[in-house]
Amino acid sequence: MIKRIRFARRPGNLRAQDFPVLWCSAVGAAAEAPPAVRPRRIAVCTTVPNIGDLRPRHDGVGIEWFDDAGHLAQYESWLTTGSGRAVATGVTAVGGDTLVCVEESVLRGADWLAGRWQQGGVKLKHMALAVRDPSLTTADFADRWRGHAGTAPGPNPVAATIIPEHVRGRAYVQNHPLSDERPYDAVNEVWFDDAAGLRARVEWFRDNDIGSGDALFAQSWFLAVREEIVYGR
Repeated sequence: MIKRIRFARRPGNLRAQDFPVLWCSAVGAAAEAPPAVRPRRIAVCTTVPNIGDLRPRHDGVGIEWFDDAGHLAQYESWLTTGSGRAVATGVTAVGGDTLVCVEESVLRGADWLAGRWQQGGVKLKHMALAVRDPSLTTADFADRWRGHAGTAPGPNPVAATIIPEHVRGRAYVQNHPLSDERPYDAVNEVWFDDAAGLRARVEWFRDNDIGSGDALFAQSWFLAVREEIVYGR
């Protein structure tokens, strides 16, 4: 499955309490695309306040799913048409300023995710965004990152911290960028049923200093978000 992920920073002239509604409306407008090119699913994420001491790099995330690269290309072509441009402009107006197209890799919890998409609604999610260590090629990085599933990288390629069961979440997805021109080399997602589970993961990552000084990522950032399915399943 291919995903188109758009990250947003709330414009300074927009009140914090207004952003979630406007972001949801802007991202959800993609459902207006013609059926042949429309995303299979659309989810809107907004940051959850007061989770640990996170200082989120983004205030919102919009995610669209596509069957394959051809389906994505058709949709992006539609975005250059009159009605498509209106959708794209609406997202940009609410702060959507960073885009990455990725191949989704479900590494844990496929059955749970299938149920989650079928049921729709809202879940909580921990996201990590990262750029690779410059000593690694994109191919080497992708291979090593897949091999680190279930662990947090350590200061050298063989040292990693096992993520304990209580903060592993219900499902784990890695998103691998399709283009060499991308803002992030890695985007992952971990889902939780409740705020307590999400908070425990955020605090464990903080207490174990995960995301700094490792041999895989040059920089990394974390988001705690509320994810809502606004179209499809």
